[in-house]
Amino acid sequence: MALIPTLLAIGVGVALGLKWGGSISNLVDWRPPLWEALLAGVVLTMLLFVVPWSGWFVSLVAIVATGSLLAFAVVNLRVGGMVLVAGGLALNLVVTVVNWGMPVSAWALQTSGAIADGSVEGIVLTGGRRLGGFPVVLGGAIPLPWGQVVSLGDLAVLAGAALVVASIMRRYEVGGGFSSGPGPGYRSRNATGFGGPRDYRDALDALGRGPAPRRGPGLHPSRLDERSSRRRPPRSSRS
Repeated sequence: MALIPTLLAIGVGVALGLKWGGSISNLVDWRPPLWEALLAGVVLTMLLFVVPWSGWFVSLVAIVATGSLLAFAVVNLRVGGMVLVAGGLALNLVVTVVNWGMPVSAWALQTSGAIADGSVEGIVLTGGRRLGGFPVVLGGAIPLPWGQVVSLGDLAVLAGAALVVASIMRRYEVGGGFSSGPGPGYRSRNATGFGGPRDYRDALDALGRGPAPRRGPGLHPSRLDERSSRRRPPRSSRS
């Protein structure tokens, strides 16, 4: 995943979230489940861009990074836009596993300006990528004007990331509407990291185990006379 498009997608998501009435504090307070997988995937992905390594081990690291991000996306699938992220990551993962490296089109590299025309022979790509492969159209085949190449899966992830950021800012869940909580500092989270009940059972859990056991006759209309007679003092008889 290219760094610049990712930052642009996050920026678009923040702009959309603010436009639709969201809050930055909701984004800061979000505590999603399996966040460790997200952190591991992001760190490994950044490492692939920083370290100019190639070979089977780097491809393995790329597979682990994508798999970690996919696991996080699947667990948090109820967040709006996360289904696009999961679909794009799954597509990238399948293509990378089949080719043991993300296949990249030579035409896309030349069109983006990443390499000069006619210099394809002998080129070795880093970051868990490889030149050519099958099907290369599902790999890095889309050139960007600043010398980077992305895949169809990357485009889906970028679009989904923008929607995810906007949904988090709005506390929006697919199928659950807008989740509410006591405030920005609310730390009790449900399965998507938002505050408030996620489903019917969660809503009932917030109420405890029901009302306390009833003592006495209660207020049923059929027993009101009985309750009144017990509290009414006896009348004294006059001769």
